[in-house]
Amino acid sequence: MPRWFAPALALAAAALFWVAVALQGALDIQREERPPAIITAGPVQLLLYGGDRFLGANIESIRAAASVTANDAENFRLRAHLAVSRLNPCHEDNYWIGNASLTWGGAEEQGFSILHNAMYCRYWDEWPAFFYGFNQQFFLHNVPEARRMLEIAAQRSPANAAAFRNFSIMLAAGEIDDVRLAIEMLLREREQTTDTKLREMLNKRVVRLRGLLVLRDAQAAFETRFGQRLSRPEELLERGLLEAFPDDPLRLGYEFRDQTFHLTKLTIQ
Repeated sequence: MPRWFAPALALAAAALFWVAVALQGALDIQREERPPAIITAGPVQLLLYGGDRFLGANIESIRAAASVTANDAENFRLRAHLAVSRLNPCHEDNYWIGNASLTWGGAEEQGFSILHNAMYCRYWDEWPAFFYGFNQQFFLHNVPEARRMLEIAAQRSPANAAAFRNFSIMLAAGEIDDVRLAIEMLLREREQTTDTKLREMLNKRVVRLRGLLVLRDAQAAFETRFGQRLSRPEELLERGLLEAFPDDPLRLGYEFRDQTFHLTKLTIQ
């Protein structure tokens, strides 16, 4: 290989990067209140990193993790996690952090996509299938699909197979308090991580879910006491069952839909 080849390749990569930045209309760009955060298109990333998609995935994963606590960076983080999933769907940190960051941060559809890709790429790993199944139950109330995913997780993990199948049976019997179980799951993840930023992010998700639990418990108390369905959230305040609606640390809030409280979804730009 000629001695000039490596410097020439580096110069070409730098030139491609600045061309990509200049041609913002052709790239996937996300602007925030802070300086612009740019997610470079996948083909350009492959050129920048010499065709090494794994290196590109690692760098985008680091960028996503670096913005893990910024409420105004949700769209940037979402795009970064999706870019990693496209470059390397097997990336372990991406599906773990992406699930906590996106699925439980109001972008469940995008979180589903990352988990779905990881589940089929990481054919030996039970956790993408478990998370995907749990989220199907919690967000979509799709019990058949949740049970199918739990069976896949059980087949991949003999050590946890009994627990996964027992969970599946409880889902079929309607014996799962999904909000409390979701809180427990996020708390376990929070206690296991040594990353302070990830811990802070998970703590916000836990607080958000506890707010949802407060609303649903208040609704259940209202309907038991007065023998009628709750028609307006304000009735909880008027009847003294709540002093105030809970605050959401992600500033997304809650919505009352189909006579039930739900987590509000993130608006994706």
